[in-house]
Amino acid sequence: MKRRPNDTRDPSTDSLSLREVSAAARTTTDQLLTISDGADPSAGATASFEADVILIAHPENRRLGTRFRLIPGGSLDIGRSPSAGISLPEVPSLSRSHARLRFQGERITLEDLGSRNGTFLNDRAVRGPVELESGDRFQVGSVHFKFLHERDVEHAYHEAIHQMVIRDGLTEIYNRRKFQEEGTRELARAQRHDRPLSLVMFDIDHFKEVNDTHGHLCGDAVLKQLAARVGDLLRPEQVFARLGGEEFGILCPETAIDGAVALADKLRQLFEEARYEIGKSEVVATCSFGVAAATPEMTGFDDLVAAADRALYRAKNRGRNRVEVEPGPSGAADAG
Repeated sequence: MKRRPNDTRDPSTDSLSLREVSAAARTTTDQLLTISDGADPSAGATASFEADVILIAHPENRRLGTRFRLIPGGSLDIGRSPSAGISLPEVPSLSRSHARLRFQGERITLEDLGSRNGTFLNDRAVRGPVELESGDRFQVGSVHFKFLHERDVEHAYHEAIHQMVIRDGLTEIYNRRKFQEEGTRELARAQRHDRPLSLVMFDIDHFKEVNDTHGHLCGDAVLKQLAARVGDLLRPEQVFARLGGEEFGILCPETAIDGAVALADKLRQLFEEARYEIGKSEVVATCSFGVAAATPEMTGFDDLVAAADRALYRAKNRGRNRVEVEPGPSGAADAG
């Protein structure tokens, strides 16, 4: 699958492999375990439960999969400061002292330390110390973590790493590599059994202007909210993925071209009317769509992607906020 040039900030996990991430985590975890001065490992915690945080999304893809262990009675600060337990000086959206994790008794809490860009737990702003539950995701600046507090933390950790390899760290939907795997399998099945298969590709119009006007954190929030809204409208068998930057794909098994066009236009209208409230800002973002159907002549999934991509480029060139179909006017009718 040919990839378009992406924003260097794109937190893609496409290049990760389960073996590489696990190996990197094994070599770095022991070096990065951090507790505050005077922490007492016996301070009332249940010894059979470990508490870890895993770095799952970073604007430059650094240290993905790295695990940081919380010690009972201790605290762990996150920020750009060299003295922070999790020090990330390369991330400008972080404050020097951004957030703090505390392990007291059996409770692990997260609090914001008056940061410039805020701390978010499961997409909700953290106003004061809040208790974490195993599986929670939290965000500091443009860095995302997953919290684990399990009896069998190793199993939970490796499951989290597996999800990292197949899912986009920002939006939590499938990544491009997983989409390629599913598409290859579905195209072979469709051709073998003579069944319909369609592909919808779309991207956000003028997304660079969103980042330039409101900042990259706002752009990230738009991507997350958009992905959540699309996911709520899809059937279980449809495969939804972030293909890179602001580009997305929906693979539609057992769906002929007319059904895929109807889905694309439904989403187009949804985005046209949607408003994204990001802090004090309200962002409007339309999308352009390209739709294609599998044919017997296609020799691989890349052929189907290329067909939908041509239609998407045509939608952009014809004014954006519209749906185009490949092979275009000489074949299937366009919509818009």
